[in-house]
Amino acid sequence: MSYPSNGLFNSVRTGKVSELIAQQIKSAILSGVMKPGERLPSERELGERFEASRNSVREALKILEVTGLLVIKRGSGVFVADASLLADGEPLSALLKMSKVSIYELTQARIILEPPIARLACDNITEADFPKLEENIRETSDAVKTGSEASAANMRFHVLVAEATHNPAIALTMNTLFEVVSEASIQIVRNAPMAFAGSGKAVKYHKKILKAFRDKDSQKAYSLMLEHILEIQEALMKVK
Repeated sequence: MSYPSNGLFNSVRTGKVSELIAQQIKSAILSGVMKPGERLPSERELGERFEASRNSVREALKILEVTGLLVIKRGSGVFVADASLLADGEPLSALLKMSKVSIYELTQARIILEPPIARLACDNITEADFPKLEENIRETSDAVKTGSEASAANMRFHVLVAEATHNPAIALTMNTLFEVVSEASIQIVRNAPMAFAGSGKAVKYHKKILKAFRDKDSQKAYSLMLEHILEIQEALMKVK
């Protein structure tokens, strides 16, 4: 895409140049002027438009790559991140990990967030969502029966519930949260499998929640999810 030389970006001459460049590009992305998947001009072109050095431009692009707004493909160029890449929630995920949020604290957040999400999912779920949830339950059940690691599959059920709300903000937020929760849960199971042997119980709750969805009983879905997460919290207390 060609950009007018005096349109999208302005020269930067004061302050931390790379940060000012990053802010302008970020604003263009968040405002929708630059679309997901769109290729940015070259470093040389950007340098000319910002009236800045290529080093400053390169530093700005790296800042935006870390935040997840840009994807730098060696030999191909710099692109605005696709929605599918942004959906991974990597920046928030990294912040949660860096902040050393505990699994117990994450579970407290789940108690607040997941029951109303289950209720909304019950209201908004479509026929296309049911096969995904059913397949997940089968996969998790098989893992439990064979003694395989089931934590990741169990967590995936909750991601699918968030997606069944058909609210992109909820799906993106919970996908990020569950990425961190899943890693922490797997680590707990490895370190104390007997103290956190809840996969079988989780499957039972998931089956009940799925039935509530089919029955269009949103209050039942809310109550079951709350019971489910509270039981997880109780199990975690044993390994604190």
